[in-house]
Amino acid sequence: MFDDYVFLKAVDVIEEELFTESVANNWKDHMLNSYEDVFHRIRGRIDPVSSIKFFISKSLVEEVIVDAIIGLKKITNSTTHSVQFPNTFKVAAYLAYWWLRHKPVSIHYPNGYFLENVQIFPDKEQDADATEKERQKIVWRLKHINELIAVQMVMSFIFRFDKPVCSRKECQRIKKAGNNFAFDDFEKMKTVILQKLTYYFSYRPITPKVIEHILEGYTFHPAWGLTGNQWATE
Repeated sequence: MFDDYVFLKAVDVIEEELFTESVANNWKDHMLNSYEDVFHRIRGRIDPVSSIKFFISKSLVEEVIVDAIIGLKKITNSTTHSVQFPNTFKVAAYLAYWWLRHKPVSIHYPNGYFLENVQIFPDKEQDADATEKERQKIVWRLKHINELIAVQMVMSFIFRFDKPVCSRKECQRIKKAGNNFAFDDFEKMKTVILQKLTYYFSYRPITPKVIEHILEGYTFHPAWGLTGNQWATE
């Protein structure tokens, strides 16, 4: 029976010039750090009475990198342009795309248990209705944890949110200039951007090219510092 299934043997994509072991390890560290960030934020809200455990498959993380490199090599090997190395947008896009395909993170819980029953630590400043809404948000995030990690991964690959370029003062100046700025401040804009990207990753068919263009568009008016020269191809 199992002979009928497709089997793809392991592929060695690491090389000594562009896609080196060091580059692959840096990408892996970034993905694992993104996982840890999302994991701790969610796990910190869950009451231990909810017996759920998080598991990340390092083998699938490796496969994310391999598949991303295979796609990125098609760009560097193309004869129709002179890209020496894919820029940061392309790298982030391919890593996120293959992360969403492979979904390396899973949540384990006892037989007969439902994620909908997860309990969270109540906030003393919230009433029962607000706590229940927050609990439902946590349930949703658990179901879509891989999408949340992918968002964390690409946004932190591009932006330094701890290094704002524009402050609230600049935001108010933009609003005065033509009253066309749709947000109260740049923090509100960041929240909407992250929610929108999470929605796309969770519910819409998406390709590396689409992710790349979305990330490029986010830099047209960067309110936050970039992690480097995002447009460089050398």
